[in-house]
Amino acid sequence: MKRKWMILGCIAAISICQCPVKAIALAESQSMAIVEHCDTIKDDLKKVQKEDARVRVYLGGYYETILTKFITPLNVRLVENNLSSAGLVENQNSYVETRALFVKDFVSYQQELEELTGIDCKEKPDEFYSKLQLTQQKRKIMSQDALKMRSLISENIKLVNNLKGRL
Repeated sequence: MKRKWMILGCIAAISICQCPVKAIALAESQSMAIVEHCDTIKDDLKKVQKEDARVRVYLGGYYETILTKFITPLNVRLVENNLSSAGLVENQNSYVETRALFVKDFVSYQQELEELTGIDCKEKPDEFYSKLQLTQQKRKIMSQDALKMRSLISENIKLVNNLKGRL
């Protein structure tokens, strides 16, 4: 029976996280569900927080490595050999800007998640739900930044392959 409630709590947390961001008042049943499953929801959010911190460290290192060991050295070498490509330079600039945005947005998301886990959902379910919606929106922005980074990496590979074909 306890396992059933824990699963229900997880489903409630996931469904709440998937809701679109709207400033609406919670129905009494929704508020009671949050209060009843508060501990499970908080535990799940702490797990998400821990995993997301690992992801940020991993992706941050990955993006930094790509920039410092591939993109920048290649562009410097191309400039030294008078083979500079405007596309590669533009891609590098976009990559640097998007990486900085990714870091900023991830930190903002982590701060929101920290504030969310600090709210007592048993005492303030409406405030908890509102903060959850805002946190979910910040997570979506951060996810879009990661997709943009992947796109820029793919674009850089295409540009390098085109340059390689011309040489």
